[in-house]
Formats: sequence, structure tokens, C-alpha cells
Amino acid sequence: MKGFDLSTGKYLDNREYYKEIGKLHDMFENDGLPVRITNLMDGYQLTIDGFDFDVIEHYGSYGCNDDKLEIMGLYSAEECGGHKYKIKGHLTADEIYKKFYEVYPK
Repeated sequence: MKGFDLSTGKYLDNREYYKEIGKLHDMFENDGLPVRITNLMDGYQLTIDGFDFDVIEHYGSYGCNDDKLEIMGLYSAEECGGHKYKIKGHLTADEIYKKFYEVYPK
């Protein structure tokens, strides 16, 4: 399913397995936000223009084997276990969506 092909040196294309990041994209898009989703490794990266965070789901991201998301930014270092780059994984689209509106109220 997910992984890296050592014989070819390329990531396997597993985009059909990564559903949670598509759900988050649709949630933000329905709110009219300038959300972008781009290919990254064998999965995706999601950003919103004008906001300083990104969400990823690909081979090696925290939670990818369970269709969960990894985020950098948005959460405080304390909420990320003291991680200086503010990385938090194993999140659902609903959790990130809720946190976004806690930080940036409508």
C-alpha cells in the first residue's frame, strides 16, 4: 500500500488511500478560504494562502498509516509536546478544522 520502492528510488503513488486531507480541503473550501492542495511525495500538502501552517499526509507523516494528518504550525509548542517546530501528528480533519477556528475565529 504505502511506501518507498528501494529498487526504483521512488515513492509509490498511494494518493487514493489518503482521504482525510481531501476532507479537510473540502471543509476549508466550503468556507471560501483560499486553500491549496499539492502533491508531496506519495501524498499531499495542504496550505491556505495568508496563514502560516501546513498539513501533510504522505508516507512517513505522523499518522499516515491510519489516514491521519500531520500539521506544522497552528498548534503551540506546548500542545506539540515541546517540539520546537510545532509539529503534531495523528490528527483528524475535524480536529484541525476546529483548531483553525479557535486560532482564527470566523
